[in-house]
Amino acid sequence: MSKNPTSGVRKIKKVEMPKSVYIDTGYPIPERYNEDILVILPRDPHWIFAYWDISDKTSLQLKKKYGRDIFEKSNFVLRVHDITGFKKFPGSKSRKFKEMSVNFNSRNWYINVGDSSRTYCIQLGIKTKDGKFMPILLSNTIITPSGRVSDATGEQWMLVYEDYEKLLKLSGIDKVGVGSLEMAKFLAKRWEYLNIVSHGAFSGMFSGVTSRGFKVPLSEIGKARNFWLIADAELIVYGATDPSASLTINDEPVQLNPDGTFSLRVEFPDGKKEFKIKAVSKDKIDERRITITAERKTE
Repeated sequence: MSKNPTSGVRKIKKVEMPKSVYIDTGYPIPERYNEDILVILPRDPHWIFAYWDISDKTSLQLKKKYGRDIFEKSNFVLRVHDITGFKKFPGSKSRKFKEMSVNFNSRNWYINVGDSSRTYCIQLGIKTKDGKFMPILLSNTIITPSGRVSDATGEQWMLVYEDYEKLLKLSGIDKVGVGSLEMAKFLAKRWEYLNIVSHGAFSGMFSGVTSRGFKVPLSEIGKARNFWLIADAELIVYGATDPSASLTINDEPVQLNPDGTFSLRVEFPDGKKEFKIKAVSKDKIDERRITITAERKTE
């Protein structure tokens, strides 16, 4: 078989840019901006990210005050403060803090704070060999996100597509070529008619709709009705106490969240409903009581 003389590998010619072409790449990003800064950001419920820098001016002031070898004789330390419940950092009197030695030249650090839904700030400082901590910079304040499932359990969720198709077929709408607005009106009429025929019982078509229903005179059954009303309500009792305390509502124990908060969602039928809330300290010495009363009237 003869070789095709035109099938050989061609050499790619190197294209040189004309000397007159100028490409502006801009200024290079500096390694530091020579300013005093300490910033923290939440990464997730249990981790935060910190980055910092100390200006040359501040470094000189520290060396003049504590000696030129202060950085060599000391360790750089990040002191993480839990200031949950405080409007601002109250000096050294935080709820609790922990320290960690860091490499100053890295200028950034990931920190495991452990507890979620808490408020934190950080001090960057140097710690001498005799254990003295000298703060240099104070960060901003952040709140870590919650690390547990939400207490809101009564939300309405979108129907699964298959369930929606079943509802359409049961209503007969799949046989009618109408738009979305007409479809909604058709379904409303259909559900209203079913409600009248069943003497006012919706039989749980919607979660959150009362199962008590309403009565319709027998003489009205079969007649088209254009007016109807559905209303219901729930009660949410919530609050907070010392995380180590024990809590009861109407003498029933309630489990506290790690931060001491609690939430209770209950139905709200007609009549009065009373909630007797009691918190007792871990050592059984302190006790606090709150009673909440609510009343519902349906006419």
